[in-house]
Amino acid sequence: MAKSKNKKAGLTAIHQSAIVEDEFGNYRIRAGRLSGNFVARAFPKTGSRSQGLMAEVSAASEGEAIAELKRLLGDRDARRLAARRWEPRCHVSVPSKEEFTEALKQTKISEAQLSMLKSHSLAGEAGMTMTALMKSAGYRSPSTAIKVIGRAGALIADFLHVELPPADAQVEGDAARVLSFCESRGEGSPQLWVMHDELRQAVSAAL
Repeated sequence: MAKSKNKKAGLTAIHQSAIVEDEFGNYRIRAGRLSGNFVARAFPKTGSRSQGLMAEVSAASEGEAIAELKRLLGDRDARRLAARRWEPRCHVSVPSKEEFTEALKQTKISEAQLSMLKSHSLAGEAGMTMTALMKSAGYRSPSTAIKVIGRAGALIADFLHVELPPADAQVEGDAARVLSFCESRGEGSPQLWVMHDELRQAVSAAL
């Protein structure tokens, strides 16, 4: 019986040693022989809500497969970056729904931040005051809510490599600008935070 176990362990080790691992951007790459072909696959690096297989290519060797997969991922990232929508109300190039979806699934966003994002997305174009956002996550201070949602914005901005301009007294939100823009709809009216449409769609699809 012990001999059988050792044989099985040896086969497992041989199988594992045939796999080549690498990284590219936000992805972990694994390459090896599969059904006679050399295949490279990209998976998310992190995230408790992570997606599965992100991309796959076949080639004549592990090295060629990995190189081709990196080229494919790089080209995709470049296309996504070029397609981002400029939002003049917060001075940010807004990522697509697909980009936001990946970020939501792969970044370590807290339950409180998720609660705020879900409530905010349901508000639609009507937006929400920071007080309403605060209450949606059980906070008692708007300043605390701003910090919490700002940290979520910073996580997503970092993951998606969104460039945030320097702090500007004319633009509210700092890192939260990646998530929404702030506007006033009349004298004496409270400031409203309106989530970007692309993020609203991503929240609906991913959370």
